[in-house]
Amino acid sequence: MNQKIKYELSMAYHENTKKSDTNYSFNSKVVYKVYPNTKYYDIEKNTLGSLLPFDDTFLKTLLHRKSTRSFSNKGIGLADISKLLSLSCGLRGNYGEMIFRTYPSAGARFPIEIYLVILNSLDMDLGLYHYNIIENRIELVRNGDFSKEVIDFYGQQQIETEYPCLILCSANFDRTMSKYGERGYRYVLIDLGHISQNFYLVSTYLGLGVVAFGVGSTSDDTMDSFLRLNSNTERFLYGLAVGYPQI
Repeated sequence: MNQKIKYELSMAYHENTKKSDTNYSFNSKVVYKVYPNTKYYDIEKNTLGSLLPFDDTFLKTLLHRKSTRSFSNKGIGLADISKLLSLSCGLRGNYGEMIFRTYPSAGARFPIEIYLVILNSLDMDLGLYHYNIIENRIELVRNGDFSKEVIDFYGQQQIETEYPCLILCSANFDRTMSKYGERGYRYVLIDLGHISQNFYLVSTYLGLGVVAFGVGSTSDDTMDSFLRLNSNTERFLYGLAVGYPQI
């Protein structure tokens, strides 16, 4: 059955939010919710040497996590790509027929697919790759320098410096929605949040820089076409630039 018909409400929302629209007025200062007239307990601040030892690797990684907006022109190597993918979203083990990975997924459905656009590398051909989770390999979908396509899609969000790798996340909505129905659409987006935070934390741990590109400047159809996705089963959602921070 055509996915657009099977999940009419969710796919209608997806179609209607494909294009970037930033013409909104808003208060740039975030107002946080508080309960001022109730009993409270102060908790320790998350500083090095307070909650955990000063040299604790996890805490340093967590506190140093940030978006990198200035990259060096160093090409990325297969060794760093391997660690980044395996630790961020690779296999972790299985329980019976259920396969688990390094991030949580509703119902262990894992709808997110990972693609890489290698723009500058020490030991890999430039081109578009797909991450084969089961066999833990990256597969060359097609080779070439696709920097123009990336710049055209992200437009004003494009960072001035030349990052060597762009990670593109798509979703096979049916994997999750066949189990959870329309509500599964929410779970797919939550899964994307889980995996994105992993990319940030693992990149920080490895000494890599990363920055997320939420939406492009054109319709998502452009990226669906670039990735040659079957729009009935798979759609582009999100991108992250990865490389070495400018020192």
